[in-house]
Amino acid sequence: MNTEVLVVGAGPTGLTLAVELARRGVAHLVIDLNDGPATGSRGKGLQPRSLEVLDDLGVIEEILANGQVGLSLRIHQGHRPTVELSTATAAGPRPGVPYPDLVVLPEWRVEQVLRDRLGQLGGKVVHGAELVAFEQDEEGVIATLGNGEKVLARYLIGCDGGHSTVRRLLGATMDGRTHADQYFLVGDVRVDGLTDDASHVWFGEGGTYLALAPLPNADGAWQYQANVLPGPGGSVPEPTLEIFRELFLQRSGRADVRLSEATWLSRYRFNARMVDGYRHGRVFLAGDAAHVHSPAGGQGMNTGIQDAYNLGWKLAAVLAGASDALLDSYGTERMPVAAQVLASSSRGFESVFALKGVRRLLRDHLIFPLVKRPAIMSRLLARTNQLDISYPDSPLTVPSDTARGPRPGERAPDARGTAADGTPIRLFDLLRGTHWTLLGFGARTAATVAGLHHADLRSCLVVGPDAAGVGNCLIGAEAARVFRARPGTLILIRPDGYIAARTTDPQIITGHLAGILPA
Repeated sequence: MNTEVLVVGAGPTGLTLAVELARRGVAHLVIDLNDGPATGSRGKGLQPRSLEVLDDLGVIEEILANGQVGLSLRIHQGHRPTVELSTATAAGPRPGVPYPDLVVLPEWRVEQVLRDRLGQLGGKVVHGAELVAFEQDEEGVIATLGNGEKVLARYLIGCDGGHSTVRRLLGATMDGRTHADQYFLVGDVRVDGLTDDASHVWFGEGGTYLALAPLPNADGAWQYQANVLPGPGGSVPEPTLEIFRELFLQRSGRADVRLSEATWLSRYRFNARMVDGYRHGRVFLAGDAAHVHSPAGGQGMNTGIQDAYNLGWKLAAVLAGASDALLDSYGTERMPVAAQVLASSSRGFESVFALKGVRRLLRDHLIFPLVKRPAIMSRLLARTNQLDISYPDSPLTVPSDTARGPRPGERAPDARGTAADGTPIRLFDLLRGTHWTLLGFGARTAATVAGLHHADLRSCLVVGPDAAGVGNCLIGAEAARVFRARPGTLILIRPDGYIAARTTDPQIITGHLAGILPA
C-alpha cells in the first residue's frame, strides 16, 4: 500500500493531523492498534486555543453542543463545601477571544467529533492495525504491519501515546522524572447523590485526594480520580468499583452518595518527560508520543492537538513542493511549548497534590484562599488557556521591533466586522481554511493587497471603514483596535493562525512567502 503520510494512532492528536491532511487533499492512512474507538473520559478539558483550532477544522459547533462551559470546582470537607472555584471568565467572549473558557468534554467524544469530520472529508481510521517495524531512507518510509502488510509512505507520524511504538522503534527516550510517591486510580462511574453543577473534590489527612467530575452528555457518567500511596513492597490496589466506593466513603464520609456502573477503569503515575527531538529523518513524534506530563492545568490533550495543527500544514506544503527544511520548524516551535508545559504542570502538581509539610500548609492556607478571588483565578486561567503560546524565534517569523500590537510569532486575534456586502462577519471566518492570509489596514493598502497573488494566499483583506467596494474585506474598527494597526500596516498570517510578518513594506511579504512556499 502506498500513501503520502502514515499516521500511527487515532487519538485527538492523530485525528487532528488526519483532518488537517484530508482537507488539504493529502493522501494519508491512519492506523490504530485498538480494535475500535477508545472509550473512557481520559483528558476532558479543551482550552480556548484548542477551541480556536477546532473552529478552523469545522467542528466547533459539535464541540460546544456536546461540552459544558463554566463547570465550577467545589472543594469539600465531608458534607460541607469549603471553597468554590469558578473556571469561567466573568466577561465572557470579548474582542479578539471568541472562546475564553475551558470546555469540559470527555476525550472519547472529542475523538468521535474528529472522526466524523474526517469521514466527511473522505478519510477513515483502520482499527486493529499494529505497526511492528519500519525502515526509512531519503525517499520515504517502509512500515510493516502486524499482518505482514507493507505500507510505503513519504512520512510517518507517531501519534500513538505515552507508550508509543513509533518512539520505541526509533530508540528515542523520554527524559524527565516520574512522581513515584503516589499512584492515581481513575475511571468513569455513575454517581447518585451529588449535584452535577460542579466537580467535587476532597483533600484529606496524609495528602489524600479524591475528585468526581460530571461528564456532559455522557449518559450520567462521572470521572473518578483518587490518589493512593504504595503499600508494603510497592503494592497498589487494582482499580475496581469496590475500591472506588471504599476510598470515597473513607475520604468524603458521604454514605448518601452511591457509585455504580463503572465503564472504564485505569491506574497511572504522573510523569514529566519529553523526547530530545521531534523529527527523526522522515519520522515525527507528536502529542503524548513526544511529551507526557501531569494533568494539572488540563494541558495534555490540548498540546497534542496543537502539535498536529502545527505539523499538518507544513507536511502538506512540503508534499506540494516547499523545501523539506520547513518541517524542521515543527520541533523548533513546539518543543519549547512542551518544555514550558512540563515545567508549569509539574509545579501545579506539586502545589495541589502536596502530601505533607510546608507545601501542604501553603496549599491549604495560602493557595486555596487566594484562588477564591476572581482576579487571582482569572490570572491562573490565563496561564493555562494557551492563547499566549508564540513562536518569536521561529525561522518562519519575520522579527519586528516596531509592532505595537500582536507581534510576529504571536497568535492572530479574532475581530468582528462587516463584509463588503453588509453581512456581519468575524476575522476568524476569513482565516478559516488552508490558506495564508494577508491583512491590509486602510484604503491605501488596497492596491498592494489586490496585487499580491499566490495559490496559497487565498484571502487578501482590506480592513477599515474606507474599504467599501473591495472584495474579501472586513469593514469596521475592531480589527484595527485588537491589532493596534495604523493605516498602511500589512499583516501576514500563517495557516495555523500565527502572525508571520507585520510590516508596511510589501516586498517583505512577497519575499517571506517566496522563501517558504512553492512557486
